[in-house]
Amino acid sequence: MRLKPLKIGKYEIKYPIIQGGMGVGISWDRLAGAVSKEGGLGVISTVGTGYYENKRYIEKEITGRPLDTKNFYSKKALFKIFENARKICGDAPLGANVLYAINDYGRVVRDSCEAGANIIITGAGLPTNMPEFTEGFDVALVPIVSSAKALKIICKRWEKRYNRVPDAVIVEGPLSGGHQGFTYEQCFM
Repeated sequence: MRLKPLKIGKYEIKYPIIQGGMGVGISWDRLAGAVSKEGGLGVISTVGTGYYENKRYIEKEITGRPLDTKNFYSKKALFKIFENARKICGDAPLGANVLYAINDYGRVVRDSCEAGANIIITGAGLPTNMPEFTEGFDVALVPIVSSAKALKIICKRWEKRYNRVPDAVIVEGPLSGGHQGFTYEQCFM
């Protein structure tokens, strides 16, 4: 079977395979870099980067864990993760997964753009202001939704405020890792 390339914004993914952002320590440089190198879209999880390289990039910890959100998420570590992923995949498209529900969502999206993400994927909420944080960067924006209603809200707000729509959309159902899903009827509401 031959798979057709997937186009997300201006980026072409050789094989229509997107590696999910699987959280702390899983979807980082080695996995995302390897997936992108082989023709899929490798996606770096921005969650818990303070744990990268055995917490090398944090300033403060307590009982073996990064203290506060500024240490749980480390911008320096995120940049290092992207740098190492790029050593593996070169110029192949590389994504970042940023949860909308986190503290400092806007800062993490902007940091991901600065670190070299080509595509930003966001779930865990309705990212109605996502384009605001990517201004000045040539990145594709991909919200994750669980219903047509959620997508309509995002598209309407983005068009009105930012004169753009998502470059692609990921639709998650009831079996997608605990996220809220949809019924068949809700897909077409």
